[in-house]
Amino acid sequence: MGGFWVRPRASRQTKIITFEGGHNVGAPPVSIGDNQSSDESGWGLDDHFPALHTRKGRVSHGASGNATPRLLTGFGGQYLVRAVGGTLQYYNGSNWVNIATGLADSDWSAVNFEVNGKPALILTNGVDNVKYWDGTTFGNLSPNAPKGKFVTTDTIRVWIAEGDVLHYSAYLDAQDWTTPENSGSVQYYTPRGGEITALTRYAERVVIFKKDSMAEIHGTNYYEFRLMDIPGDIGCVNHKTLKEVQGYLLWLGPGLDVYIHTGGIPKPVGQAIRRHLDKVNLNHLDKCFAGTDGLRYYLGLVTGNNTEPNLLLCFDPKSGIWRVFSKDQNYRMSYLFNNDWFMSDSSGMTYRITGYTDDGQQIVSEYITKAFDEGVPHAEKEYYEAHLQGYIPQGSTVEVYISYQERGNNFELLDTIQGSDDSQSSNILIPMDQVPLCKWVRFKLVAKGEVTLYQMQVSFDVHPVQL
Repeated sequence: MGGFWVRPRASRQTKIITFEGGHNVGAPPVSIGDNQSSDESGWGLDDHFPALHTRKGRVSHGASGNATPRLLTGFGGQYLVRAVGGTLQYYNGSNWVNIATGLADSDWSAVNFEVNGKPALILTNGVDNVKYWDGTTFGNLSPNAPKGKFVTTDTIRVWIAEGDVLHYSAYLDAQDWTTPENSGSVQYYTPRGGEITALTRYAERVVIFKKDSMAEIHGTNYYEFRLMDIPGDIGCVNHKTLKEVQGYLLWLGPGLDVYIHTGGIPKPVGQAIRRHLDKVNLNHLDKCFAGTDGLRYYLGLVTGNNTEPNLLLCFDPKSGIWRVFSKDQNYRMSYLFNNDWFMSDSSGMTYRITGYTDDGQQIVSEYITKAFDEGVPHAEKEYYEAHLQGYIPQGSTVEVYISYQERGNNFELLDTIQGSDDSQSSNILIPMDQVPLCKWVRFKLVAKGEVTLYQMQVSFDVHPVQL
């Protein structure tokens, strides 16, 4: 005859669920941490951490450009500048004003430098002649400036990448690209070949990428400039994903992983979002992008059958935590201007990221826990009640759902918590006619409006197992 194994227990058991582990789809739902989500959207990583808090919202910033965004940047701290289709515009405080029209409908790279003794924005896209705008005059930088795709500065020269060659201007002269023993070029030769894919200035050095390699420019003058390879065969597959955040350099690299660099060999930090990275639509890889609010790295991905960025992920480089900021908002560009964070979507609309509504509409956030087996996956469990603590203001709600399957979307609504003027601890019964004995359980929280969730407790029993 079969025997029984009984888990010793003095009374009902209680599990505490917290939220500080972030989002993890780098392992099966049963294998991630108790404090991690198996799916989510609509959460941020702000000063409410480790609590779970609604992401920032957005407000429309002027009229739509009604075309594909190709650039979002700043002319110093004076004007926010964007390119939509073949039109370059600046924001004058109330409206978008054309700087130039009839330009190539291509992605631009831009940097602030001095031209003709005045501050200017230098722009290049690899098709048009290199341009500049000084707030009044827009024109060609120089007939000899190389038509490269990427531009940066080391504060005393302008650097432009064209093909596999890195060109530099004369000392403090962005219009001089021909004077011997002052301007010049460095070829970035690698055994596997290929063009330069990204260019930036980091830690007071010019950093240059191919798809499978990266290097730094060492030296301070034309006669000592040299390329120094950074080991690891780690490159950048999309220059728009390259962003410096809090002294860390991050980007999307080979094998579709996210890399972080502070010197030495870059380290991968994308394992927790591996499922999302594996779903990137390679036919639209060039539309992926990154941004920052000054403290965190935001990565926009085109996944599945989508043709525009449909997933915006948030990463804190100091804690190593990922969150899903939003889904299906189709952002294409991001820029931090005078400490205000701006985004442009695929329709050409620009938004200021602020507040906790989307142009007055409530934000809907969702959080799905791991699949809990309570350490005994072969045993049936009986769940009785849950308790959720948090601040849910008037006008906001949190719906609590449960599923007794390890995956899928078969959730049952348990309760809806209404907003209050103070933090609350809500008691939620789990009726047996709704949730039978089960071997796994998952919880889903759906918040409507701004909320802050502290933690959750779940009471259960483990039933005997027949041998």
